[in-house]
Amino acid sequence: MKQEKTVTSNNISKWLKNGEQSKIEKNIIEIVSEFKGSDFEKVMSILNWKDKNLKRCTEQEKVLQIFATRNVSEVLKEMMSTGCHDDALIVATFCRAVGIPAKYVIGINKLDPKNRGHCIVELYLHNKWILLDQSRNSIFIYPKRSDFYRMNFIVGKGLDSWDLGISAFKTWEDKSNRIIELMDSL
Repeated sequence: MKQEKTVTSNNISKWLKNGEQSKIEKNIIEIVSEFKGSDFEKVMSILNWKDKNLKRCTEQEKVLQIFATRNVSEVLKEMMSTGCHDDALIVATFCRAVGIPAKYVIGINKLDPKNRGHCIVELYLHNKWILLDQSRNSIFIYPKRSDFYRMNFIVGKGLDSWDLGISAFKTWEDKSNRIIELMDSL
């Protein structure tokens, strides 16, 4: 019989903490203080805020230059996202700021791992971890049954990308190359 992992308040509280890249500062508290209602309603408010306020950087050269180098306050100062990485950073940080435990999750594409992947957020809602794909505005009640898990090797789950060792495009590329090397050795 498969043994269920017990979820305790200790291992849940870890996902409410600040990361080095995802510090909950005064500007974040001011933004999230507007989000009211149930935890699910707060998540919807966070997604709506992100979609309304963050502009997408369309200059590929600039995206590669700033990818994973900024903390959450710097992203908010510029109000510009490089894509799923920054979107997940904002959503995870905002969720923690309203008291919802959140994991920042990085995956590298199984079929085309050369610098391809996706970042999502896993949230603890109603005593269960769920997957929120903040870039596609999708929720999966069973994370491991999601497209994200089917299509990606999970690189790690942490408070933010810096917590997982990704602090620039070069470090993302290094992780991608390690996956390719592992696949080639099989």
